[in-house]
Amino acid sequence: MKNWLRLTLLLAFYALLFVLFTWPLAANFTSSFLAVPGRDSYQFFWNVWHFRDAVLSGHNPYVTDWVFYPHGSGLVMHAYTPLMGLISVLLGNEMLAVNTGLLLSYALSGTGAYLLARRWIKSPILSLLAGFVFAYAPYKLQRLPEHYNLVLTATVPFYILLFLRAFEFREGRFLPIVRSWGAVAGCFALGIVTLLSDYYVLFGLLYFSLAYAAWFWFRIGRIRWRERRTWFWLVGILVGSHLIIRLLRLKHVNENGGIWWGGDVVSYLMPPPTSRFVYWDWAERLYNNAEVFNMPGNLENTVFIGYVLPLLAIALWLLRLARKRPVSQRFQDVQGRPLVWVLIIFLMFTVPALRIYGHERLNLPTAILHFIPFFNNIRCPTRWIMMVGLLLPLVSFSALEAAWHARLRPTTQTLLSLALAVLIGLEFWPQPYQRASRATIPPVFEEVAKLPGTTLVPIPLGILDGYRQVGVMQSEHMFYQTLHRKKLPIGYLSRVRPELFASLDQEPVLHALLHLQMKPDTIQPAPPTTAQLQSFLRTYNPAAFVIDPAYRNKPVHVFLRQLFQPFGYRERLVGNYVLLAKP
Repeated sequence: MKNWLRLTLLLAFYALLFVLFTWPLAANFTSSFLAVPGRDSYQFFWNVWHFRDAVLSGHNPYVTDWVFYPHGSGLVMHAYTPLMGLISVLLGNEMLAVNTGLLLSYALSGTGAYLLARRWIKSPILSLLAGFVFAYAPYKLQRLPEHYNLVLTATVPFYILLFLRAFEFREGRFLPIVRSWGAVAGCFALGIVTLLSDYYVLFGLLYFSLAYAAWFWFRIGRIRWRERRTWFWLVGILVGSHLIIRLLRLKHVNENGGIWWGGDVVSYLMPPPTSRFVYWDWAERLYNNAEVFNMPGNLENTVFIGYVLPLLAIALWLLRLARKRPVSQRFQDVQGRPLVWVLIIFLMFTVPALRIYGHERLNLPTAILHFIPFFNNIRCPTRWIMMVGLLLPLVSFSALEAAWHARLRPTTQTLLSLALAVLIGLEFWPQPYQRASRATIPPVFEEVAKLPGTTLVPIPLGILDGYRQVGVMQSEHMFYQTLHRKKLPIGYLSRVRPELFASLDQEPVLHALLHLQMKPDTIQPAPPTTAQLQSFLRTYNPAAFVIDPAYRNKPVHVFLRQLFQPFGYRERLVGNYVLLAKP
């Protein structure tokens, strides 16, 4: 089969899976997008809208005052996904751009993993399954409607393919031999594309490269595991690293919360809530168990990769230990042999403190990364399950072929491969996803869009980033802004400057509103002076104030009405929201 036809069929196959898993999104591809109320999906849609708006208006897309008005903020440290913004510029439709970007990422992720698998796996069915596991692992399906950046993994398998083509590593030699400068250029280009997608995925490529090279630097393949001395060294390394990291933690050396966010070993057995067939009652209780997880009910606790694939890997490993199966084709390939080592490194990344049912048992050597400045910005270790989803099928399916090659007939191998695919497919199959569209925006924001003025001041007020929250920030306001196009004094970005968190308290009007919003039962603050109110109106030029239904007739609402009625603002009910604006 010609390469272009094979690639087309592969892309179509994995794209069809995306359509199937997200249906009926495909029927509303230009007018809706996947979203979870109150979560990050609205922020990522805002990213695409803002990038396109800035480019078309001739402004720097990495600077904004649409949020945190009038101070504004840079977006360099924000999970901005400019690659999807570029797609939006080309397509002219933010919803179509978001959906197209996600579909392409899943289709290319599966296709790339298939091509990588074919280096060591002869069976097309097992290779297709390897692509499926990487593209549609529960980790990614759970994050699909929330963290668009973390599912933009299309470059990963293609980078590894080019990396293996670009370099030849030799034991004991630090620098590799360049086999193809074209492949080196391809790795660099894919790195740039990944940089425009997500920094976790980018560091996944970097960590893969370093861990792969370390196999040769430290001659890992020559370690004699049957010798006692080897195990003494291993125990010494584990005990030494445990004590060093414990000392660093006792000295309160900044680790940016990375170990706190670390995974729990039981998470590998716990299906996420998005699983349609295997999220049982016990899994729900475990998922929300505060004794096990620092953040019960948080999707960062998910490292589930199914039951079938890990059990298969363990069984094949035991067969190899008992010398009851031959070595796999991957093991026979010098370039494929380090993959088990790299897989173990990424497994260790997910549980830096080896937490078991809520109890930390051992600080693993990989935890040291969380104490290194800059690198400790990678503070959600469970996200490295992404790389496990790529490497585990490569290792396992190649070993499976070696195990049954001389024992089973080809027809039996095919039937067992199909059965394996069905079982894994059932484990991964997601629940139906929620969607958002213009029709889901409350009508009050359509009214705001018609009003003159610069800003919209919503109640509740809030500022939020990945570390801190002041007040209450409803992420839906990022989506509503794309309709009403009024600037907001609030905001939600991945990283927010400390002075912006202080901005609500420094402005007298916003300070009073925030105080009443958060402490409604306390004594009312002194109302701002007339001069302060006039200064607020000049600075913000508010088109309207919108009070969420949960805050109607609460002290903050009554106080707001009293402040601005003397300036001509009148309120009316639009749906369940209160709109305070000039007639």
